[in-house]
Amino acid sequence: MNSLFLKKNNFISIMNLKFLIPVLLVGVIACSATGNEQTQEGIHIKGIVQNPKEGLILLKEITKTSYNTIDTIALADDNSFEFWFNGTPGFYRLDFFGAQALTLILDKNDLELVVDGANPRGSYEVKGSPEYDQIMQFNQAQQTRFGARENEINQKYGLAKQNGDEATASQAQQEYMDLLAEKEKLTIETIKVIGPNLASFQLISSLDKDRNFAFVDSMATVLSNAYPSMVFIQDLVKQMEKARATAVGVEAPEIALPTPEGEVLALSSLRGQVVLVDFWAQWCKPCRLENPNVVRAYKKYHDKGFTVYSVSLDRTKEKWLQAIEEDGLTWHHVSDLKYFNSEAARTYGINAIPFSILLDRKGVIVAKNLRGAALERELEKLFANEN
Repeated sequence: MNSLFLKKNNFISIMNLKFLIPVLLVGVIACSATGNEQTQEGIHIKGIVQNPKEGLILLKEITKTSYNTIDTIALADDNSFEFWFNGTPGFYRLDFFGAQALTLILDKNDLELVVDGANPRGSYEVKGSPEYDQIMQFNQAQQTRFGARENEINQKYGLAKQNGDEATASQAQQEYMDLLAEKEKLTIETIKVIGPNLASFQLISSLDKDRNFAFVDSMATVLSNAYPSMVFIQDLVKQMEKARATAVGVEAPEIALPTPEGEVLALSSLRGQVVLVDFWAQWCKPCRLENPNVVRAYKKYHDKGFTVYSVSLDRTKEKWLQAIEEDGLTWHHVSDLKYFNSEAARTYGINAIPFSILLDRKGVIVAKNLRGAALERELEKLFANEN
């Protein structure tokens, strides 16, 4: 899918692991012992390697920055392996001879594995893990419900862009955003059924925390109580605490930065108008591609009381003013020219742009990150409710 359709959810980054694809395994492992050294306690992991290579099987703990090898397991003459693990619930990786690696979400259950062992994309089978079954069932339900439709939208968008048909491309973009909303609804429904375990934690990582703030925030608290020592869940809790400052329904934090003319303009001075606070930059291609949509909305609703307060994360005034002129952005502009070290960026927790929030006339956040025609639809609804 073209990057226009992708929102950088930078929600939880665990060494770029793809937990929601079939390579995911779920269960619990712990430090192994082999032969006579087995403790017969903890989680029992055993399996068969169909096409073994020379070398050892490595058990690695997944941390925020690396994979740490915590045990080695030798393959028996009959191509079987087994070990016991007494470690804490979390995320682990089982590496077979450097040829095939399986990501393991581990909690309470013994596991039986059958793996190819010689091919990175080789076959595998997992028995004994309810969490694994939950993830696989979710993946299948999502593919069945949305797979064909998503492919159709992709093709529609690609063909429209190829033909220079921006209207159809914009329509396809909105259809994709609607599809994402349906996917998130299915994800939330599934999490509610699963309850607070490590499978539901991985499903939560696919949700947009802004659109689903209340649900993700509540689940972060429940998961933190269930797994108080797990660093990834504690990171989620911290992220949600930070996100509360810009959650829908709260008053937007103050911003007071210089305009191009050097005068300080406070966001609060625009109270009484509907305001889009838009973080952007000259160098940000997605921002520049989104600007025509904002211009269109501004022209359509400015007379009704809509304005834009653009916060640039540029480094130089020259580039900042160049982009304002090129894109025809005839509204309020401020910047301290400090890139992501901008005072406003820190206040709002900005780590990627474009980022925008829509405020009502009282300065309360009513929506976030509206793209394409979604901004106009939200403005139409806001002004209709005033009549």
